[in-house]
Amino acid sequence: MDKIYIPKRFKGRTGYHIFVDRFCRAGPTIPYVEGRRIKQWNDTMPDWWPDHDGEYRNEYFYGGNLQGIIQKLDYLEKLGINLLYLSPISKTKANHHYDVGDQRIIDPYIGDWNDFITLCFEAHLRKMLVAVDLVFNHMGAWSEFFQRALAGDEKYRGWFEWDYNGNPVYWYGFKDMPQCNKFNPDYQEYCCSVVKMYIEHGADCIRLDLGEILPKEFLVKIKEKARSINSEVLIVSEMWDFAINRGDPQIYDGQVDSVMNYPFTDAIHRWVRYGNYLHYNAYTRNIAKYPLEVQDVLWNHIDTHDTPRALNMLQGRGMLENPYQGQIWNIEDPWRGYNSFDTFGFRKWESENDYCLNWESINKLKLAALAQYMSKGIPMTFYGTEVGLSGYKDPFNRKPFPCGNENHELLEFYIQLGHLRKSLKNILSDGDMQTFTNEQIFEITRRSKYGIAVAVMNRTNSEQYIGVNIPNSKVIFSLNGSDSRVLKPYGAIVYTVATWTIIY
Repeated sequence: MDKIYIPKRFKGRTGYHIFVDRFCRAGPTIPYVEGRRIKQWNDTMPDWWPDHDGEYRNEYFYGGNLQGIIQKLDYLEKLGINLLYLSPISKTKANHHYDVGDQRIIDPYIGDWNDFITLCFEAHLRKMLVAVDLVFNHMGAWSEFFQRALAGDEKYRGWFEWDYNGNPVYWYGFKDMPQCNKFNPDYQEYCCSVVKMYIEHGADCIRLDLGEILPKEFLVKIKEKARSINSEVLIVSEMWDFAINRGDPQIYDGQVDSVMNYPFTDAIHRWVRYGNYLHYNAYTRNIAKYPLEVQDVLWNHIDTHDTPRALNMLQGRGMLENPYQGQIWNIEDPWRGYNSFDTFGFRKWESENDYCLNWESINKLKLAALAQYMSKGIPMTFYGTEVGLSGYKDPFNRKPFPCGNENHELLEFYIQLGHLRKSLKNILSDGDMQTFTNEQIFEITRRSKYGIAVAVMNRTNSEQYIGVNIPNSKVIFSLNGSDSRVLKPYGAIVYTVATWTIIY
């Protein structure tokens, strides 16, 4: 297995992260499943309060499905999207689908394998690739495998972790998610069979939930299995810190091809919101240590299903300005006690401060998204961010897509971003990257043999003089009426320069 081999077909792509239950519902009536509740699509307030016994079970659904994604492919194509990242789609009890059972069985609300094959086929016709999210660190407590283990089946007891008293070990103490024994050869073979099934049915990329804590030998098996079926499959690991900080650096040993780039999220929001350019500069120094091939396919996001929405991080209350206290979205401390957490109080606060869509937040989001789309790597837009969805952490960041209630100013901007990336694909696919930042201005320069592209952004509410006067330069994108002389408030330009032009 080559240590650093990145399939070239992923370079220069533009991604879209779909939380399947909340994106689009299409097709026949939703089948009945005992214990589940269906919410009306326009009932956008999450059921954030506990059940009658005080538990938070996440067993309400909106019914988004694979047929709904197929129905929206033309919309995604209009946005310039050519990489779809699906949240887990296997049968579970919770609506987030991370409490997995047998991942070879698709949830009946989401569809079946024929629907998945059709989605991949239709996506491939549009030159889109499909990534799936697989969960191997833990399972749902309800799963047949775990229930057999509890009943004393030695084979399946070996699939799970147990403490010294013979009790199950649960991921982060969540009683609905027993932790799996990732060193068990039989369990590893089962996981590889899941990888095989998805790839054989059309998946092009595997995203590994909690991949940062999966053992090296296990990751090697997963990648070898995937590449034995399709040598051009990309393996992406969930990782919350820089990959260089781990004791077992996955991207250097070739265990995975890319990671979810959460440090980018933190760095870009800190600049746009607070003008903290030193934090961004530290980010660039760390990311420069990654192999160049990996840098080209990093998943750069400005929000995900595990963080507040970008609008909230850029404008909402409670965010952490001081990077030494944690990432900008680590906002739970006021509700954290000794060995306890006030979930009800935190969610109540989230519900009362949920809405963050206004003129200023829209303009800040545009700047963050432009930086995301111009940076080295693959921009990954979380569904609904492009039309103004706001919300703090789970469950408020997982609202249904606002069909018929989209913010059209943002939508048009994201369509323009899609056109911009397409027009600059040869430069952005693997061109090198240099940045200049201060408290007001952020400049990204991308260079390749095909040309030079430069984005200059103004995060302030006042004009900033830049006076670009470079021979053979051409402004190809403007925000808020900015031009090559002056950046308007929250304005930006992108200009190109011929490769043979010397820049001093």
